[in-house]
Amino acid sequence: MTDDDRSHSLRSQPPDEPYEDDEDAPAENTLHKVFGLGISSAESRQPAYGQGVVVSLLTAGTVLVLAIITVGSGVEGDPPVFKNTSLFFWIVSGVIMLLASGGAQYAERTATVAADAVGQPRNRTTMATAWTVPLVSVFAAIFLVATYHNQLMLLVGPLIAFVGTAGALLSRDLLDEVDEQSSRVASTIHTVVVHGIAFFAFSGVYLNKLNSWISAPLIGIVTFLLILETLERAGIEPPRRILFSIAGAWVLVQSTLALNWWPTYGWTGGAVLLAVFYIVAGLVLVYAERGSVQRRDYAEFGVVGGAAILLLAVLS
Repeated sequence: MTDDDRSHSLRSQPPDEPYEDDEDAPAENTLHKVFGLGISSAESRQPAYGQGVVVSLLTAGTVLVLAIITVGSGVEGDPPVFKNTSLFFWIVSGVIMLLASGGAQYAERTATVAADAVGQPRNRTTMATAWTVPLVSVFAAIFLVATYHNQLMLLVGPLIAFVGTAGALLSRDLLDEVDEQSSRVASTIHTVVVHGIAFFAFSGVYLNKLNSWISAPLIGIVTFLLILETLERAGIEPPRRILFSIAGAWVLVQSTLALNWWPTYGWTGGAVLLAVFYIVAGLVLVYAERGSVQRRDYAEFGVVGGAAILLLAVLS
């Protein structure tokens, strides 16, 4: 064979296939990451995440405007929530809460469509609950802004509204991921956001020492909405979700009525209600997921929540 024939033979052979573990090979199939949380197919779902961030920023901006309107010398009045506010303020606040919840639900709908487009259909119940945590977070932010009406609330109020809305939408998106790591991160974020917003909402109501006919229903509504969202992870049908949420709300209503007789002030009351919410929401979620509650579940939620309540009672 001549040199020309040998050269032609080498050129006509197909190139060797690159090894899959070759570090220098282009990683065309590498999963994309969002915020380092391991969300796959992120490029196709970026518009959905972007809408959630936009809704959160707009919500925080409107709460900032309300904080500027109510800013004053600090906590005054009995109750202080009505010191620097008017009927117009509360009407505007109601509109903002409706727009925030509607925007969050729209962003959730967009995320659902985006997930379907990349072959990741959502295993969701027919109940739309993406609006619940954003609504409660805006309520908590506005109530605290109206209660303290000081310069610090110019930062804290919008921050609560933003974190509550963005965190809730992000955690719901993460709940759709099939891998164990994303599901674990989603559950953690979801739990932290829900309980954090619950604490601020409960505290905002309790700080004002409102009449029981006002405070108990407000705490009940907040609890109902947050448990309704918590049960999103259980995947149960809407009638059972509503029934469990009503039962949990009833427990918090009774706890509020009892707590109003406790001679304590400040954030302690909100922390006690949070401990009760932790017990109720945790046990309800376990029962919805497994169909039963075992001894270790009672130990986890009952002992931890009960110890927190006892500690708060001693330190108050």
